[in-house]
Amino acid sequence: MTLRTKLPLYSSIILFVTIITLSGLFLVNYKRTINKYIKEYRKEQIDMVISHLKDIINIAYRMIDANYHISQEAMKKYYGFKFDTIPENVAKMIEVNMLKITLSQLRSIRYGKDGYLWINEFDPPYRVIMHGSKPELEGKSWNFYIEGTDINVYKAFHDSIVAGGGQGRVSYSFYKPGTNEEVPKISWVRLYKPLRWVIGTGVYVDEIDRMVRAKKAALEESVRQMTFTIFLIAIVMLLISLSTLYLLARSITIPVARVQNILEELSLGKIVNAPQLQRKDEIGQMSLALQKLIEGLRAYSKFAQRIGQGDFEAEFELLSDEDILGNELLTMKRRLAEAREKEKQQLELEKKRHWVSTGISMFSEIITANSSDLEKLTDVVLRQLMDYVNAAVGGIFILRFPEDETQRPYLEQVSTIAYNRQRIIRRTLDLDEGLVGACFTEREPVYITQVPENYIQIRTGLGDALPRNIYLTPIKYEEKVFGVVELATFELFDEFHREIIDSVAQSMAVAMSTHPYYIGKEIDIDAWF
Repeated sequence: MTLRTKLPLYSSIILFVTIITLSGLFLVNYKRTINKYIKEYRKEQIDMVISHLKDIINIAYRMIDANYHISQEAMKKYYGFKFDTIPENVAKMIEVNMLKITLSQLRSIRYGKDGYLWINEFDPPYRVIMHGSKPELEGKSWNFYIEGTDINVYKAFHDSIVAGGGQGRVSYSFYKPGTNEEVPKISWVRLYKPLRWVIGTGVYVDEIDRMVRAKKAALEESVRQMTFTIFLIAIVMLLISLSTLYLLARSITIPVARVQNILEELSLGKIVNAPQLQRKDEIGQMSLALQKLIEGLRAYSKFAQRIGQGDFEAEFELLSDEDILGNELLTMKRRLAEAREKEKQQLELEKKRHWVSTGISMFSEIITANSSDLEKLTDVVLRQLMDYVNAAVGGIFILRFPEDETQRPYLEQVSTIAYNRQRIIRRTLDLDEGLVGACFTEREPVYITQVPENYIQIRTGLGDALPRNIYLTPIKYEEKVFGVVELATFELFDEFHREIIDSVAQSMAVAMSTHPYYIGKEIDIDAWF
């Protein structure tokens, strides 16, 4: 076999093997990295879901506990009940009846796509107290088992709580709302000791699996595209080197030796200096091409290194309009930047959700601790709420009844704070007066945003002002309205701020509904007009 044949043949084999080997190693490591990332991603999603379930269970626990103690105190104070002097089963029946409103609230709670709450007895026969998805199970003892075992799911709840010191996690399959299909589910349960109730909620694993499959499919697609690109580049480079070396074999013995040495170093993954061949013939052109290739590889390496360090602002100049690898690197940069941005958005959303959950829990404790004194309750809640949502001015109006029962009730401004200073303002409004009256009578929030400075002045319950954003929400429990919360700010109240404000108002209404001032009074807006 002549040198003219050997040179292109052997060089082409070396180049081909080198590219395939490096590409294979890269793809194997990349595939291994993807599999590791997918496992970590699934675990992160499950941990995030479990954390969310814990927050929901803790909120439900506090609602039950708060209303349980409030109801007991009310029964003792106004009816002389002493629960320790009557039979345990009778006392428990009375306590459960007192919590019917709370159970009704918990039954109606929905979150996410298929989230709901349930309550069952901690002890056999594990009777269902409340079920948000299947209310027909309430009052019944229902046996169903973890797939592939003889373990009753309610027994598993019991054992998980015992092992976890009052709360725990259980995995099983259950009917997905709206279907007759049993789907794998992860649940979190917590024991409420005073009534020996198990409070539980869960999430269906198929949603997490769907997210994992979508993430894995996207990454595998990128691997396929990268494999095709590398293979195409290898074929193109092989054909170019084969034809060039074959035509120039006669006159390249010494220069080719030098080029061969450089190619062998490149095949080992090294970045070397280009050959300095001062020739104007084909070998000189080959030398120039090799120089461009090395510079391109340096550019690829530097660019890939900066991307690997998270510098998605790195600039990269394509070697030509047909620079496939360069274009793929730019595409990879864009996709990684988009993925990081989406991750930041998701983290920000979860942060806001956690902020809402934390706020709801905090205000539930505040309201429970101050529910016996209406004016103290409104002062404490208003100050904390304004700090939490960064409001500039705020006020709370509550429903008052005149001593003359023939006269219509009115709204009294019992608490006012402006620019971090409490104002002593005691004034009254008709039930349908101004924005406060509109919010009260309509039983719906009122939100006015971006009021222009050259627009009309808006008269609110806070006095004459020119606010940029005003939000009013009724202190409403079921269809009973006990007052209005009004806040003004120079910043927009987003949906999370409004959710906190509405939740605090509702919790206040629950507390006010059991306050002695309102017990026994008929609260019917429609009857007053």
